[in-house]
Amino acid sequence: MKRTCVILLVTGAVFAALSFLLAGVDQPTVQNLRWAIFVFGIVLAVLSASVLIISARRAPKVKLIPDGADYRKKRSMMSAPEVKVYRDLCGILAETKYAVFPQTALVSVIDKVSGGGFRNELFRVADFCIADARTFEPLLLIELNDASHKREERKLRDDKVNAICELAGLPVLTIALTDGAWRIRSLLKKYLKS
Repeated sequence: MKRTCVILLVTGAVFAALSFLLAGVDQPTVQNLRWAIFVFGIVLAVLSASVLIISARRAPKVKLIPDGADYRKKRSMMSAPEVKVYRDLCGILAETKYAVFPQTALVSVIDKVSGGGFRNELFRVADFCIADARTFEPLLLIELNDASHKREERKLRDDKVNAICELAGLPVLTIALTDGAWRIRSLLKKYLKS
C-alpha cells in the first residue's frame, strides 16, 4: 500500500508539472485541458500524501499470537480430584474466618524482595491457598499429591516451591488424593487457629 501511494503521489506531481508545458498555448480548449490536468495531479498528490501520513501515524501491528497457535477455554479450572478437595475445604472452613482460593500462583502470595533477576520461579501454581477472609493475608498453601508428583521434574518443582515458601514464611501442606475431609480437617488444625 505504501509503495502504491508513493507511486500515485509522484504521478500526481508529474501531472501537475506537465500541465505547465501547455501554458504557452492560447487555445481555450487546451487551457481547459491544462487546468484539468493540473487539478487532477494536485488532487491525486494530496490524497496520496494524506493516506501516507495517516498510515504512518497508526501503530504498527504487533503479532500477539504465534502462527499456528490455537487456544480453547478449559472445561474446568480444576481436575476432578481438585474439585472434590476444594469442596471439602470449603465445607471444613465454612463459618470460619478463612477463605479458600484454588489455583493460586506464588506471585499472588509471595513477593521477591531481593536476589535480582526475574520472578519466573514465582509463576508456579499451588492447588489451593487458605487466606484470612477479612484481610486476604495468605496463611497456608495446599498441594494435592497425585501421580504427577512422582515424576522427577515434578519433584524438583515441588522442592523449589517448598524452598521458596519456607523462605517467605508461608507453610505448605501436602495432602494425598486418599485423604478424606476428616483427615484434611485434622491436618489444617496444625496450621490454622479455630
